[in-house]
Amino acid sequence: MAGETTNAAQIVIPSRTRVWLAPVGTPAPADATVAMGAGWYAVGLTTEDSLKFNEEPSFETVKSAQTDYPSRTFQTGDAATIEVDLQQWNAANFRAVFGGGEITSIQSGGGNGPTHYRFAPPKVGGRTEIAAVIEVMDGGKTYRYVVPRAMQMEGVQTDLTKAKEAVLPLRLAVQGGDDTDAWYLLTNDPAFQPPAPTITAVSPSTGPAAGGTQVTITGTDLSGATSVTFGDTAGTELTVESSTELTVTSPASTAGTKDVVVTTPGGTATKVGGFTYS
Repeated sequence: MAGETTNAAQIVIPSRTRVWLAPVGTPAPADATVAMGAGWYAVGLTTEDSLKFNEEPSFETVKSAQTDYPSRTFQTGDAATIEVDLQQWNAANFRAVFGGGEITSIQSGGGNGPTHYRFAPPKVGGRTEIAAVIEVMDGGKTYRYVVPRAMQMEGVQTDLTKAKEAVLPLRLAVQGGDDTDAWYLLTNDPAFQPPAPTITAVSPSTGPAAGGTQVTITGTDLSGATSVTFGDTAGTELTVESSTELTVTSPASTAGTKDVVVTTPGGTATKVGGFTYS
């Protein structure tokens, strides 16, 4: 089909997955492949078909008498969940699945026997939040879903049947706030590379050598711009208005024509001779 883009290399087969947990506030990994830092622990073995990350926004619609379709749809909330069945029974996994709890040692035989352990789930209001990372690997590509805050959100049903292993169902509800991302993805997959920016126009294209001219640059894919240089000198007061427009204040420079270079996460764009100092 005309205009269709197909690339089988962009199909993801989760050949290996891992789930990591940590106390809230533990520093998250800086990228998709760096070793997990202190405080993080892997839950170990999980069933091969249980791991899911669900993103579930909620919407309301406005209905009008003049149409059978919604006149307007607006988002009222957001939610995300993690689901996975843990195959390894240990203290850390029990605490994760039950949202906390206390484990104590019991010395049997009047203090001379083997040590046993007692787990008590948290009382009402005593559940604790945890941080989570889901790691998905497909060949050389790695994807990490990073969740700074999550909480066990459901009751725990453990099937204790003879015919198969007994698993611990981990069901986490992602918690959020206005001051941070509720979750985000880290990856080394080149398919996520942002498009390179372009510059269409620089206006005004002239200004005094003393600098101080507010310049508007239009183009494409300008979102996330980190710098604008005039020759070898960076402009100041950079403001990205949209993906097609930004403003910046020209720095002081010597008289003459200078190249204007915009740098974004996707690369750089150059307007040769884009600004002239008088």
